[in-house]
Amino acid sequence: MAQSAETSPRAVDPSREEAAGLVVRPVWRALRVLSLVRVAAAVFALAFALLFSVPVETGVSAGSPHEITVVLGVYCVLAMALAAMAVGVRRHFMAQLSIQFSVDLLCATVLVVLSGGIRSEFAVFYLLPVAGASVILPTGPAFFISSIAVVVLLSDAFLRSVRQGQAGAQLFEAGLFGAALFGITALLRLLATRLRRQETLAHARGVDLHSQLEINRLVISQMEQGVLVVDAATQVRANNVAARVFLGLDRGAQLTGRRLDEFPALATLVGAYRRWLSSPVPADGRPAWDEWVFPAPAAAESGFADALHPLRARFARPPAARSGEFVIFLEDLRAIEERAQRLKLAAMGRLTASIAHEIRNPLGAIGNAGQLLAEEPLSPLQRRLVEIVRENTSRLNRLVEDVLRVARRDPPMGDALDARRFVETWVEEFRRDRGVPEGVIAVEGAMGAAVVFEPGHLRQILFNLVDNAVRYASGKPGCVRIVLREARAEELGQIWVLDDGPGVPAAERAAIFEPFFTSRAKGTGLGLYLAREFCIANGAELVYDLFDRVGGMERCGFAVRFVRGSSEGGMTERNLEMIQDLEREVRWGD
Repeated sequence: MAQSAETSPRAVDPSREEAAGLVVRPVWRALRVLSLVRVAAAVFALAFALLFSVPVETGVSAGSPHEITVVLGVYCVLAMALAAMAVGVRRHFMAQLSIQFSVDLLCATVLVVLSGGIRSEFAVFYLLPVAGASVILPTGPAFFISSIAVVVLLSDAFLRSVRQGQAGAQLFEAGLFGAALFGITALLRLLATRLRRQETLAHARGVDLHSQLEINRLVISQMEQGVLVVDAATQVRANNVAARVFLGLDRGAQLTGRRLDEFPALATLVGAYRRWLSSPVPADGRPAWDEWVFPAPAAAESGFADALHPLRARFARPPAARSGEFVIFLEDLRAIEERAQRLKLAAMGRLTASIAHEIRNPLGAIGNAGQLLAEEPLSPLQRRLVEIVRENTSRLNRLVEDVLRVARRDPPMGDALDARRFVETWVEEFRRDRGVPEGVIAVEGAMGAAVVFEPGHLRQILFNLVDNAVRYASGKPGCVRIVLREARAEELGQIWVLDDGPGVPAAERAAIFEPFFTSRAKGTGLGLYLAREFCIANGAELVYDLFDRVGGMERCGFAVRFVRGSSEGGMTERNLEMIQDLEREVRWGD
């Protein structure tokens, strides 16, 4: 098994291996260019030899012009075959490279020998393998190819000098030509090394830039803030989903490449953008910011204009002086106001919890006084009054504990309840305590399986819902209905509270569960909020929804939807996810 670079003492850095001549990275483009240059040089030399006389050094050549022409023809054919292989076959890089250099050295040597040695014009053919090796191969192999050419030239010059009986100028010329080859190899190798480093650096920077662009695109797409990148002509260069939704378009609409002034509903935004664009640029060169608030555009294409809220647009000019792109940030003013409201409610929630804690002391004193009073001999009427004091004191104490528990987010102590029996018992207690005539509140349906819920929480939820229903109902028999629905495969078990009153106005339905929202002068605005908090704490949800349609009329009411599987006495993973989703909607300070 191969060892890693950290553990193996023989592991070598790949860049050092390449510098030492141990690694050759395939450079197919350079190999193809070298092959095409070889073909061009061979074809030119062959055409020149056929059209004109072959240059031969008189008296010292070992071959005839015909033989030189034949060698050039063979070289041309081999060059074409090698070029076709380099272009069409992207395998065995080192084998192809070795064959090409061998053909170059062999043909150049034969041509030099046949044409008269170093003084022949064919000596320049050695430049082809020397230059190719300097660009493609590491330093060691590149100088090895050059040394082969130099040794061949020196040997040929030496043998010719011996045959001619004089160590003349040819030997000097061969040495000078060999030194030039070594110099060319060193220079090309230096340039190739620097070029490769720059190429590697550019590739790494390109990868980093591509990764950064992908990260930026991911971040922008997940932003709750709308982002538009536009030019001076209002043509959109980039955008995210939030921007399309804010502008009243479909989430998957194609906005990039289109101009904002093509949409009549965006005339206010386009006008504000052009006015900002014509404003002076800051002298210090810093990004210029400006804010505009305008109503939400009509959702002509999406069809959900009622869900849009007023927007705040911020225009930003990049610091680059020649940048032709500008950024528009869009924010939902309702969301900003809701965040501010959450911060205020967080402080008020802590204050409410503190007040509830202080109420427990007088409640305890009232309860103790009632208990002492019950020990005295009393008339039946007085004893009944003392019992009412004790019951309501206990109820208020439980309510304070529930408020504190909600503030601390303590987990509820749920019990398995028979929903039908629990509701009927509670209705009798409510009728007795509130003096509601018999028959006004009707209990219908059944849930079948038991549900896991904190009994005190469910009592408080039913009290808040039914108390509101009795207040706004007509008072006729059956004007308030508590309907229990069986759990189905597609939906959860539900307890509906309905009345024959006017119902909640459509304009107020989005705010009825907010704390301190009330339509009564003497109301606290905490009833529905606490009821919903109790539902969330028990893994259920409280909604105001459509119950049914009768005669073209819609009947709406409050529904407590229990989590599926709660009758088994445990919280499933789906239940926990639902609780977390609901908590994210109402968590203070979020």
